[in-house]
Amino acid sequence: MKDQWKRADGGEVAWLAELDTESITGFDIERGKPGPLWILNAMYEQVAPTDGETHDERHKRMLASGEVEPWRVGDWVETDSPALTATGGGLGWEGDPGAGWRRLRWRELAERVGDTVVPTHVPEGMRYPSYHAFPSAKRNSSWPVSIQPPTEGSLDRESFHALVEVLRAFSGPDTEVFAHWSQWIARDFEVLEVYRGLLRDAESLEQLDYQGSPSNIWPVDRSWLVYTDWDLWGTKVSGPPELLSTIEASDFLETVRLPLD
Repeated sequence: MKDQWKRADGGEVAWLAELDTESITGFDIERGKPGPLWILNAMYEQVAPTDGETHDERHKRMLASGEVEPWRVGDWVETDSPALTATGGGLGWEGDPGAGWRRLRWRELAERVGDTVVPTHVPEGMRYPSYHAFPSAKRNSSWPVSIQPPTEGSLDRESFHALVEVLRAFSGPDTEVFAHWSQWIARDFEVLEVYRGLLRDAESLEQLDYQGSPSNIWPVDRSWLVYTDWDLWGTKVSGPPELLSTIEASDFLETVRLPLD
């Protein structure tokens, strides 16, 4: 299936670069504009939590007992930074953890802990779905092990599939689209990673050698744009009001209009 996606010329993103120069984590053609629609990455909660530990407490306990190895990046070893916190959040593609877990809606958790759905008491540039969300749900900045928080930088698989279904119904399965991974996710600051294929084959993008969902997806007529920032927990969709309304009506996708009132 992945062979149905062919590399496209990097120049295909030129129109995006003209509208947004802050492209290292993905192109946003509505950067800073009010009222955009965001899809919130899914999170999950254990149906019957049995452990009150945080992800950080569990990780440090297992590290001390030798059950896990310290994280290593090049010459750096986790033990060189004892103040480092294991928050519990992941990066890139993730999905439903399966039996014993249930979908936890952002609005449900916000009501439970008394936080806003999207953080507001943070620096102006971070008032988006991000790791700043739900400070009251965490202890010492770490999530409880009973919650799988949203992953950063990528739609979860189930949300990606649900969004693709809406896009196919709106534009047609044979619509030609482009998929672009930002320089940060591709770890290549010289070549722009762009592929061309049909919307009917969008799920096979998961088989390409990238850690997360595309930073941008758009049709050849540029009538809409999907934008997933590598540093955030949500995906913005820009396009016709009828498309945005259909996404909001999805039974699975959880959405919010930003900025919050």
